Amino acid sequence: MIQLARLFDHGMTLQRQKPIRIWGSTDCPQEVTVSLNGTILVEKIPIAGGFSIELPAQEAVTDAVLTISGTEDVVELTGVDIGEVWVAGGQSNMEFLLRYDAEGEEQIRNANDPHLRFYDVGEYTFEGEKSQTNKDNCEAWDRWMTFAPDTAEYFSAVGLYFAKVLRTAYDVPIAIIGCNWGGTTASAWTNESDLEEDPALHVYLDEYRAATKDLDREEYEKKHAEALTFLDSEEMKRAMRSVMYGNVSLWEIIKAIPLLGKIVKSGGMPVGPYNQNAPGVLYHNMLCQIAGVAVRGVIWYQGESDDQKAEVYDKLFSAMIRCWRNAWKEELPFLFVQLAPFGKWLGSTGNKYPIVRQRQEKVSKSVPGAYMVSIMDVGDPKDIHPKKKRPVGERLALLARGKVYGEEILCEAPEVCGGEVQDGRLVLRFLHAGEGLKICGKKLDAISVTAEGKRVKSFQASATGDCLVIISNAIRKDTEIEVAFAWEGYCEVNLYNSAGLPVKPFLWKN
Repeated sequence: MIQLARLFDHGMTLQRQKPIRIWGSTDCPQEVTVSLNGTILVEKIPIAGGFSIELPAQEAVTDAVLTISGTEDVVELTGVDIGEVWVAGGQSNMEFLLRYDAEGEEQIRNANDPHLRFYDVGEYTFEGEKSQTNKDNCEAWDRWMTFAPDTAEYFSAVGLYFAKVLRTAYDVPIAIIGCNWGGTTASAWTNESDLEEDPALHVYLDEYRAATKDLDREEYEKKHAEALTFLDSEEMKRAMRSVMYGNVSLWEIIKAIPLLGKIVKSGGMPVGPYNQNAPGVLYHNMLCQIAGVAVRGVIWYQGESDDQKAEVYDKLFSAMIRCWRNAWKEELPFLFVQLAPFGKWLGSTGNKYPIVRQRQEKVSKSVPGAYMVSIMDVGDPKDIHPKKKRPVGERLALLARGKVYGEEILCEAPEVCGGEVQDGRLVLRFLHAGEGLKICGKKLDAISVTAEGKRVKSFQASATGDCLVIISNAIRKDTEIEVAFAWEGYCEVNLYNSAGLPVKPFLWKN
């Protein structure tokens, strides 16, 4: 009997204009012929045990029938689309369901597009079994869904807004494969061998090994089962829904349910091989389920869980990208989100976010095919999960249109590229200003200026073309000047280019 991997099912979407790989297993060696809408793609291919078949690249199509005809049995998949497919990876802000989005209710009510689809990889940490942790969307895992009122709430909000832009721009089927898990570090999504390669990343392996060297497996599995049962309870699902909707704080829930506090501190589960933050665990148990399927690229939103090792995040993220590209045997484009402004939530703070953001920008400069969007204007001082996901998805889509699909459009956030100090004024120049920078509001926010180490309290800032002009009597040509822009955990950026993209955080010194 031919058994295809879960990803290959009725109503799936496959990538156009690339060779298509499908895989599965059979308990009976046989020859197979694969056809699409009756047209033979490959003929008399021998398969046995675990198998993989590569089909020739196809153009976009809707509601096709893919047939695998073997000498022993036949598999027929209906409702197959071919179009553009993207992987949506990361932690909770990528996992963030459309139901919780600021515009979610309206989007769900008006959802009606059978050729905009979503597949969410189930959350696994061991032996191919679901490792559910207070998730109220697990019934939607590992199955294809179309954008319709009864399924739209389970879509990644960021993924949905990203997909809608591409759907309008190219008029072909669009699909998002969600592969994400809230509260996870990038080290969990990276093969251990890739962490071993860089001495700076050994800390992830060393800390895990130290924490588990005396692990009592029987006791560990007992604690894991207890935590799983509690977090999977309807009580916890209702509570977490209230948190995500913003109706109640997680602190209030923890006060009412003390056991939850202990579980949260441990990252959701006891530290060990089933913990979702064990090095490599999500790479092996989630990513490898889809690695190699033809896709156009990856959109990524993560980093909040790596702020405690902010100084090495560029190395970690670069290693993870390399790991994923090796898994696909392809230099996949990576479009990622710079961390949103954030103040304090559940004992976490955004204090180290400026460092993480700096390291994220470093990755965008040092890793070919990795591009970053800024969302420094849509954060929330008291919520690590900002509810306005439309700008995030749409800016990722704009970046995809420019960097991946080759449109000649302004798709990058402005970044400082130089400056000139004169008596009484400082002129900072920017790349990607488009038709000119613009300050939205009466004055420029999120900026501080120091002269000779002392903060300049009085200055005027104005935008002119691709320049920001700062005027103050404290500025002198022979004075040491430093400008910090959006260099805080939480701030509100109101300086934009002509495409409506906010200026990225920066530190400038003469």
